[in-house]
Amino acid sequence: MAIKHFEHFEAISSAVPASDGFDAVIGVKAREEGSQPRFHRVATERHFDLASEAEEAADAALSRVVEVAEDGGLIWEESAR
Repeated sequence: MAIKHFEHFEAISSAVPASDGFDAVIGVKAREEGSQPRFHRVATERHFDLASEAEEAADAALSRVVEVAEDGGLIWEESAR
């Protein structure tokens, strides 16, 4: 699990259970009281049998996030597209 701090948001990489293994996700939460997190599935083209594999993919994806949009969407570095 990795965390990245932005001016108005925090983003955390993680793995979550899926029906047949694990998904790699990035959770985004605004830095204000009572805000709800928003989760983005990343590395959707891959299947992960182990949580550690999914978390590693999520960590790699988070390293390419340069900012979080006002609506909680992820903004990727140009070369990540």
